Amino acid sequence: MGGIKFIVDMGLSSLVYAAVFIFAAGVFYKVYFEYYKTPQPLKIPQTPQPTDSFGVFLRMAGDVLFFRSLAKGTKLLFAAGWLFHFTFLLLLIRHLRYFIYPVPGVVVALGSIAFFIGIVMLLAMLVLVVRRFLDERTRYVTLPADYFVLFLIIAIVVTGIMLRHEPFRPDIMTVKAFIMELMKPQTPFKLLTMEPPHAPTDCLLFAVHVGLVCLLLIYFPFSKLMHSVGYFFSPTRNMVNNPRTVRYINPWDKG
Repeated sequence: MGGIKFIVDMGLSSLVYAAVFIFAAGVFYKVYFEYYKTPQPLKIPQTPQPTDSFGVFLRMAGDVLFFRSLAKGTKLLFAAGWLFHFTFLLLLIRHLRYFIYPVPGVVVALGSIAFFIGIVMLLAMLVLVVRRFLDERTRYVTLPADYFVLFLIIAIVVTGIMLRHEPFRPDIMTVKAFIMELMKPQTPFKLLTMEPPHAPTDCLLFAVHVGLVCLLLIYFPFSKLMHSVGYFFSPTRNMVNNPRTVRYINPWDKG
């Protein structure tokens, strides 16, 4: 039994570190080398675009917070998409209780409605999946990778909801101790000496849940999920519409 526990502790800890490293390195590479370093030879804001930087900021904030541009499409897509992203954010905030101490009051307060938030997020995801199957135009442009991400996130949500209830619920204190130990800078070196932090081995579903989250982190930099970061580097969104008043210099012409 001790050997199995060591394998689980070592494997789960190593997977978490590998996933975080691939996620961070992949996002950095995409943002810096593909988004930031790519020159924009033309002034191509999507009109009507504000003529000053503050107006562009407000427009982008409206897109990010309220999905303003998505609201111009079908109301079902807007509602399901906005609910999914909003509940996803709330659940991320709720999970901060495992990473920080003391836990802020707002994070504790979310615990009373966490189950409801998870159900709403799951329903929104199911609507997005069904829409891809039933809408002919959407189904035509949907790739297998799109379904993979949707079902992966659904699996994460379902296992997360199950972990809240017996007999799947792990010992919360053990979970937090495991995560807090992983966050210590000396823990990766302990793995080299075969001293991994102790994972809650009393619940196999916890390992499955963490494994699915790690898979999402690993896949994130190589998927369409990078739109969450790439949006801020989109020239059609972040450029000021002032080509008639301010001369735009092609970056390729500099130097």
